[in-house]
Amino acid sequence: MRILHLVRGFGFGGAENHVRDLANVLDEMGHEVYIMARSGKQNDLLNKGVKFINIRMSDLSAPYQIFKIARFVKRYGIEVIHAHQRLPVFIGSMAGQIAGLPVVATVHGHTQYDVRSPLVRKMIDKFIFVRQSTFDEAKGYGIPAKKSLLIQNGVRIVNSQDPGDYYSLCYISRIDKRHSQVISMVMNKVLVPFFRQFPELKFNIVGDGDHLEEMRNEADFVNRQIGRTVVIIHGYMQDVSEIIKKSGLVLGVGRVAIETLACGVPVLSVNQKYFGGLVSRENYSFFRKNNFVAYGLESTDENKLTREVQYYFNNIKHWQEEAAILQKQIDEDFNIFKITASITDIYSELTKKKVTK
Repeated sequence: MRILHLVRGFGFGGAENHVRDLANVLDEMGHEVYIMARSGKQNDLLNKGVKFINIRMSDLSAPYQIFKIARFVKRYGIEVIHAHQRLPVFIGSMAGQIAGLPVVATVHGHTQYDVRSPLVRKMIDKFIFVRQSTFDEAKGYGIPAKKSLLIQNGVRIVNSQDPGDYYSLCYISRIDKRHSQVISMVMNKVLVPFFRQFPELKFNIVGDGDHLEEMRNEADFVNRQIGRTVVIIHGYMQDVSEIIKKSGLVLGVGRVAIETLACGVPVLSVNQKYFGGLVSRENYSFFRKNNFVAYGLESTDENKLTREVQYYFNNIKHWQEEAAILQKQIDEDFNIFKITASITDIYSELTKKKVTK
């Protein structure tokens, strides 16, 4: 099958990571896979068989890009378009209409933003939602149940024989204004007492963004305050699983949390809005439904973070054992090969319907 994925850019992010992994597995399964997006750091992680076309999508140039993509899919015999994020979903739905192709849209964020146009909602053949809450709300936005599916982002299961450093904490995200506020709180207010208590403790920060230099300056200040290097800024990393495997605890949400548990490493669910605490067997069901974001729970503050980090240090062995058990559950629920098989079933169903019409 020949499949075209549309995504705005190809840098670091949940949707972009998902497109990369999905495209690679589809390629490994023998499909012919194309990606149209603005080139980014993810390009180097694509299989050689995946064909990448650099394109700068914008609202202003959308009419031109719609016809460009419609011509492209006809020329190369594309059988299904799979779009991710608001603008690619809009462009893909229009191009699909012109070319007479089925279009699948994955809603990675909020439905009212990713699929804001009622016309687009009618034109999309299938909607894939990556978390339970948006899937449950689909009908309220005029998307019928027969067009909606809950298929969460898949990850590769990573088994490592090397034990992690239990006193190595890690935060992985885009280093933008929102995430930098949480990172600053963690390293300046939460971890300083722990740095003094545990000489071996390190805090690793992974990601890229427009607040990276600001975080470097704050890290330098903390390191001078403690008198040794305790905060390490890694910036962008091609393969975050390498640092995850070496960590004792990872702070994050969404795909980062899933990838961490896939490595058998404990997760503390926290972002700028919601605090969920340490992920365990008891709360796994809740987090699974919500893409490992603590929707509806408490807001994040330094006292809650300090309490939970202390809880981790008081029970390190327990949390490592808990993560090893949850890794098996992640394999059952989020294995990228199972997820990809479910998505290819959708492609096959839609292409057969188009042929019979």
